[in-house]
Amino acid sequence: MTTPLPRPQPPAPTAPAWITWPLRAMALVVVLPVQLVWAVLGAAYQYVLVPIGRALGWLLRTLLVAPLLWLLRQLLQWVILPVLHALRWVGGAVLVAVGWVLRMLVRWVFRPIGTALAAVVFFIGRWMLLPIGRALAWVAQMIYRWVLTPIGLVIAGLVYASYRWVLRPIGLAIAWTARRLGAALAWTGVTLYRWVLRPIGLAIAWTARGLGAAVAWTAVATYRWLLRPVGLAIAWTVRAIGAALVWAAVTLYRWILRPIGLAVAWAARFLYRYLFRPIGLAVAFTWRYTFGAAFRGLAAAGRWLRDEVLRPAGAVMRDALGLRR
Repeated sequence: MTTPLPRPQPPAPTAPAWITWPLRAMALVVVLPVQLVWAVLGAAYQYVLVPIGRALGWLLRTLLVAPLLWLLRQLLQWVILPVLHALRWVGGAVLVAVGWVLRMLVRWVFRPIGTALAAVVFFIGRWMLLPIGRALAWVAQMIYRWVLTPIGLVIAGLVYASYRWVLRPIGLAIAWTARRLGAALAWTGVTLYRWVLRPIGLAIAWTARGLGAAVAWTAVATYRWLLRPVGLAIAWTVRAIGAALVWAAVTLYRWILRPIGLAVAWAARFLYRYLFRPIGLAVAFTWRYTFGAAFRGLAAAGRWLRDEVLRPAGAVMRDALGLRR
């Protein structure tokens, strides 16, 4: 049984040259300038802006940050830290001395005095006050039982009789008198309020209004002739300082930053026009007519070898080995 030869595969359809060449030319015209501009911008950033930024950072660090840090370090080292150490040492010494004095006083003065006082109080209470108190308690109990209780009963009877026949009538008379006195006092209070206290209150209110008006006038005069001129002077000073800072910033921008920026822009434009653009055009021309043509020829040869040799040979070998599905 013979194996049929594989049918030759038709070549892959390719776009005509009148379509591919304009597309390639357009790609070169668009991509290459963009790539060159990107390369120029990267080189300008790396070799121009980065050194300028590092130089400005070095100047700021050397002329401003480093002196300020050195001054702050010297101030901390020779003024603040010695003062804090001295204050801490003095405070510690004072606290230690006070603690030692208090400890000595407690040990040699307050503790012996307290011990002696406690012993004296214990002795007096145990051997003098306690027997005297017990004797006085027995005497008081006897007096209460045999003297005060009978006297109390007699006095209670007398008090009840006095309340019943003396104090109650006197209390009723006093209550009636108090009611009459209360009415008289109420009338006196109303009259006193109407003809004495109210005119005095009105006079005090008029005086307070006058004093309030005087205080308000004083406050207005103080604001108008003292606080407002001081505030205007402070505002004028702040505006003058702000104007000076703005003038300094404008001067710095006009005579330092703007000339530096113009010089950098002129150098970048000069390098692009007279160095990078001719080099790019030369590289593009060389690539287009030397290496590009060689690479395109190699690519066309590789495609022909793949389509006309390798694929048919692979198909024949698969058919011979029985690998075709």
